[in-house]
Amino acid sequence: MKKLAYITLGCCIALTTACVDLDQYPKSFITEEEYNGIEQDISKVELAATGLYKNLWNGNYGFCCRMMRIDCAADQMVSSPKPNNVLDYIIQLNPSISSNTADWDTSWANFWNVITGANTLIAGTPIPEISGTTAAEKEASEKTAKRYKAVVAEARFMRALSYFYLVRMYGDIPYVTNSSEAIEYQPRTAVADIYNKIIVPDLIEACASLPTVSRSGFSSTPSQWAAKALLSDVYMTMAGWPLKLGKEYYAKAAEVSLDIIEHSGLSLTPVYGDLWKEAKKEEANEHLFAIHNSVANKVASQYGKSFYPRDYVKAGWADYYANPDMATYPEGARKEFNYMTEWPTATGTTVKWQDSQDGYPCIAKYQDYNQGVAGNSAQSNGITPIYRYADVLLRYAEASNLATGNVNATALKCLQDIQTRAGVSTLTTTTNSEEFDKAVFAERGYEFLAEYKRWFDLVRREKVSEFKSKYYPSSLMKANSHYYFPIPSTQIKLAGWTNNAGY
Repeated sequence: MKKLAYITLGCCIALTTACVDLDQYPKSFITEEEYNGIEQDISKVELAATGLYKNLWNGNYGFCCRMMRIDCAADQMVSSPKPNNVLDYIIQLNPSISSNTADWDTSWANFWNVITGANTLIAGTPIPEISGTTAAEKEASEKTAKRYKAVVAEARFMRALSYFYLVRMYGDIPYVTNSSEAIEYQPRTAVADIYNKIIVPDLIEACASLPTVSRSGFSSTPSQWAAKALLSDVYMTMAGWPLKLGKEYYAKAAEVSLDIIEHSGLSLTPVYGDLWKEAKKEEANEHLFAIHNSVANKVASQYGKSFYPRDYVKAGWADYYANPDMATYPEGARKEFNYMTEWPTATGTTVKWQDSQDGYPCIAKYQDYNQGVAGNSAQSNGITPIYRYADVLLRYAEASNLATGNVNATALKCLQDIQTRAGVSTLTTTTNSEEFDKAVFAERGYEFLAEYKRWFDLVRREKVSEFKSKYYPSSLMKANSHYYFPIPSTQIKLAGWTNNAGY
C-alpha cells in the first residue's frame, strides 16, 4: 500500500498483552500484513481495535490540539497577542495553507490513519459461524460471535467518526473502504455520497452491534449509545449546511436522540465540574465517548501550559484565552468552573484578567489535569471529550423544534435540565419556536465551551457571519468560501486536485 509522503506515523493496528480495561492505548503495534496473518482470536482482535483510538489521538499535539485550534474559528476563544501568532489566521477566518500547515497536515493524517486501520480490521475480521452440539456450546459460540460483531462495530464507529470530521472540515474527499487503496491518489467524492454510502451505513451497523455498555466499561470505547449520539449528530448536520435536507433529517436526529433519552438509562452528572476531574473520568457518567489522556501511559493531552496566561506564577504558553465577551455567559456554577478570571503572578500578587498582561480571561475547564503544580508542564492527563449526554439533550431540543416548529414538553425539559445543572438563575420557559431555537443554540455555546463543537454548529446553521461579524467581512461570504478549511498542499499536489474555494 502506498503511504502519504507527509504522514510519518504510518497506519498500524495495535496488538499487545496489556489489559484493555485498564489501559485504553496499547504500547506496541503490528503491521497490516501481520494483522491479516494472525490466527483469529477475539482478545487479539479487540486489542487491535484499541489501536484505532491511539491513531485518533496521534500525540498530545494531534486530535486534541488541532481540534482546539480549528474551533478557534468560532466565537468562544481568542488568541494571545504573541508575536507572529499563526493562530490569528484561523481566528480571523483567513487560514493559511502554508502558515497553518501543521493544522491541516496533522488533522488530515489523523483521520485517514484511523480510516485505513478501520478498513483493515473490518475487512480482515470474519465473524465466526455459530457452532456446537450442546446448548451450552452454542451459547458460548453465540457470545463469541457477538464479541466479534461488536469489535468490528467499533471499527465502523471510528471510520464513520473520522469521515464525519473530514467532510465537515474539507468537503469532498476520497471514498475509500479498502485498505489496499492509496488514499492520496483517489478522486474526491461528493459530500452527500460520503454520508449516504459510508457514514450512515457504518453507524446503523454500529448501533445494531455495539453493546449497551462499552467494552472498557466507560467512555474510552464506544457503546451503542455513543454510536447513536454520533448518528444523531450526523443527521443534524445533514439537515443543515451544506446538504440542507431540512425537516426530514431534523426529525431523524430527534428520533435517535429521544431513543437515547428514553432507553439508555443515562443522566447528567449532577455537578458540572465533576466531568473534568481527573479522579472521576472513568466513572460511568455522562461522557459517552472520549479520549482518555495519561502522561504515565504516554498518551498525554495538551491541557498543560497552553491554557495558562503568560503572567501566571508558572508562566503559561497562553495559546488559548476565553473571549472577553464572556460577560454575556450566564452566571452560575458552570461559569465559575469554566473561567479563571484572576490568578497569582510571579511577583506574589494576584491580577484580575482585565489588568493582566494579555487582558483576556482564561479557560479553566481543563485545569484539574495538570501534573503537580498547576501549569507546571506542557502535557497533562485528562479527558478529551467527543460526545456526552448533555449533547444528546440539547440536540433533541434543537432538532425536535426545527422538525415540527413546535416546542414539546420533553424538549423544554432537556434545555431546562442543562440550565439547572449549570446553576443559572432563570430557566428558559418560552414555547415560541423561534425564541426557543435561539435559547438552545446559545446554550450549546455555553455548555460546550472549548469542546470542539462550536465551529461545526455555526457552519451547519450558517451562523458564522452572525456570530463572527468582527472577523467575517461580507467579501468572504461568497458561496460560504471559508466554511471549509484548505486541504493540505501535499495532498493537492499528489492528487492534482483544485483546493477548496478561497485558498
